[in-house]
Amino acid sequence: MNAAARVINQGNLFNGQLADMHMSKSIYMLIVLLASVLISALAVIYSTNAYRVTFSTLEQEQQQNHHLQLQWGQLLLEQASLATPARVEDLAKNKLNMILPGRKNTFLLRVQ
Repeated sequence: MNAAARVINQGNLFNGQLADMHMSKSIYMLIVLLASVLISALAVIYSTNAYRVTFSTLEQEQQQNHHLQLQWGQLLLEQASLATPARVEDLAKNKLNMILPGRKNTFLLRVQ
């Protein structure tokens, strides 16, 4: 057996003697407090990162919402300009060769 393996075999940590060592209450309390501080620091880091990701997503969605509202307004204006009665009548006359019926061609139906 080489020298390094002999030191490992003779050490307290590897012979099961670690469990036999007695620690005072203050050391246990210190370890518990250290672990709780470490865990709370990791929780703060995680929650801060989650907040940043969520806030970034929110800003992207708000920008997309603004863009879609602009498009919607433009479409409403376009629809209003295309659906004016004068334009519809002009298209009906010129492209479809339609005419308004006169009094002789108009019939009134009564349902009894």
